[in-house]
Amino acid sequence: MLRKVAIIALISLIFAAGAAGFNAKSEAKFTPLKNNTFEKVFSIPKFSSSELCTVRHDLGAYWLIQHWVTGMELYKSYQNPSLSCTGPYPFEVQEIYMILYFDMLCTLNVSVDIEAADLSNANCPVPGTLLAISAEYTYIIPGSGLYLIAVPLDSGYSVNGPYFAGFYISNYLDSTIGASIVTDSVVAKCTGYNIWDTTIGFIDLCDNNYFDFPGRMLLYSGGSPGGGGGGTQPEPSITLLKPGAGEAVSGGATLWGSEKSGSDIIEYVRFDRRLGGSWMEIGRDQSGARALRNGVDPSGTGEGYIYNWSYSALTEGMYWVKATVYDTLGRIDVDSHQVSIDPTPPDLSMTNPLCMDSICLPVELAVTSQDENISEVIFESKAASMNYVAPVVTLAQSKFGNYYCGPVAGAIAVKYWFDKGFIYGMREGSSYLSIDTVTERLAANMLTGDNNGTYDDLFYGGFAQYTLTHGNELQLNTYRKPDYWQFRTLFQERELCCIMALSGSPGVYLVAAGVSGLADTQGRYAISVSDPISGTLVNCYMKNVTGGSQVYFQNSWHDLDMIITVRGYSHTVARDLIGMDDDPSNGLSFNWSSGTMNSDSLYYITATTTDATGRIGMTSNLVRYYCKGYVKGDYNDDGTLNIGDVLLLINYIYRQGAAPAGGTYRADANCNGTIDMSDVIIVIRYLYLHGTEPCY
Repeated sequence: MLRKVAIIALISLIFAAGAAGFNAKSEAKFTPLKNNTFEKVFSIPKFSSSELCTVRHDLGAYWLIQHWVTGMELYKSYQNPSLSCTGPYPFEVQEIYMILYFDMLCTLNVSVDIEAADLSNANCPVPGTLLAISAEYTYIIPGSGLYLIAVPLDSGYSVNGPYFAGFYISNYLDSTIGASIVTDSVVAKCTGYNIWDTTIGFIDLCDNNYFDFPGRMLLYSGGSPGGGGGGTQPEPSITLLKPGAGEAVSGGATLWGSEKSGSDIIEYVRFDRRLGGSWMEIGRDQSGARALRNGVDPSGTGEGYIYNWSYSALTEGMYWVKATVYDTLGRIDVDSHQVSIDPTPPDLSMTNPLCMDSICLPVELAVTSQDENISEVIFESKAASMNYVAPVVTLAQSKFGNYYCGPVAGAIAVKYWFDKGFIYGMREGSSYLSIDTVTERLAANMLTGDNNGTYDDLFYGGFAQYTLTHGNELQLNTYRKPDYWQFRTLFQERELCCIMALSGSPGVYLVAAGVSGLADTQGRYAISVSDPISGTLVNCYMKNVTGGSQVYFQNSWHDLDMIITVRGYSHTVARDLIGMDDDPSNGLSFNWSSGTMNSDSLYYITATTTDATGRIGMTSNLVRYYCKGYVKGDYNDDGTLNIGDVLLLINYIYRQGAAPAGGTYRADANCNGTIDMSDVIIVIRYLYLHGTEPCY
């Protein structure tokens, strides 16, 4: 690093190649930014503040301004702490940030400064008196991409009003480097300036004779409100929650990290994977926004530090996966473990019967899977009562003060499994714990008191830690944005204790207590829950919406963000064997021809498989057993085969219309195992040309 005093830094501008700069800038153009994920490049920071506030007035990266940056030039951005920070003045400016784009590896020499805002024209502030300037820092830009350049002042400088943040690039940047300014999409005059030639002087980037920017450049600052230097931020701390250690990853994988230090200066969490070689980045989350549920206040939104991992191109094996958290001081923390990855897992999808089909024996049960190692599929049934109740207890969060709905919901789940013989969740040594004590233990693990509520990642991580230290008898899992049928399968067929995380006002955790009947005329499903707010069992509704479901609670609809399931490890579900297919060469199916079934009753049909590596795949559909003497080809069940049945069949096959009465299998009019135009032809020929009668 080479320190440069203010005079030298500014005089260097005089000798900038004005004509070359003008020619380059006259070729500027803007294009939409395709990816706004950035890498942070910073020197050794000098500041840490528990009340750090970012002074930023743009709406985020939107445009790339290409062929503008030449180097040997100074940029200025208007900053008003009162628009970003509460009780800001005196405001101690500490760091300056600028987001730039580069096409290739290069070196960047940068210093930053702040200037007073000249408010001679109150409607158009301009840079005024120089107040402070930093040392010069050299940054190595590693390659193509978007970069946040963070530069500290040598010491914080306190201001009592608006100011300008300056970003000075002292080295020449060849056009092949492809350095580009990044802006938002809001044109705002008197907010950003640039000088590359003292003859030309400062120009307003959104109003000049060379090239008008289509938005505000991403140049901003950070510091401490109230003039304080702040306290020391805690070291970052990360736990990789999902996938769990040794977990067999199937279907879509959501990487989920929990940052639990409480630091205000977390930069991002990065996820990596490794199979016998070097670590490779999977992705990162720079937001970390997350909902807080306390049964009192609005939840807010966000899922925490997550990344949806697409691993279909990977080879099968045991991978190391890690989460790394970075803060603005360059400090990190890492958590890693091994997980089992199979790009073609034995996940099953039931193609017949579909959910809520009406069936009558015989019926062809059929599933599909992308796994090439499946040797057999077992089909089972389980009677499903129209009304199903789980004997969960009630407990009020008010007993522990406000905000305790998370620990209360967890304690209800622990008590549910305790009553089923999984006793160690309520036991320490030779002593048994009260449900109140369990609640307090969970609250401590979930940091509920520190946050006046519970975040999902701290709920899950705190609960998992509790079960690990109390017999390790209970298993947790998560299901994001479930619909009603997935919830009912988890709750009724799998017999899991389901904790529902609702957003909205208030954000709350509810424990499922029962389901009743099917949809009413408004598409609502009746459910009951153990409500930590009232400490009672409450009847409410659930409905499917695009992308998930909602629960009607306390007179409003709440999005169901997640279901956290709790299961006793050794708990088994009793099902009746239907049959199996041990020859997958011609598809995965079984002709179910006989069985003892109650008429007009609900049953779960479940298919289970285990592949050659021991992975288990399972799928279930809820169906109605209903036998009736249908007229062959009478798909709308009006007692007659006519053109209406042909139209229903066409709509079902090609327009996702209603399935034939009695079940989808009846659409296979020629009994060849597939449903397509040939079935329509069979029905038409039978109806008008005395052809072969349809099947079923």
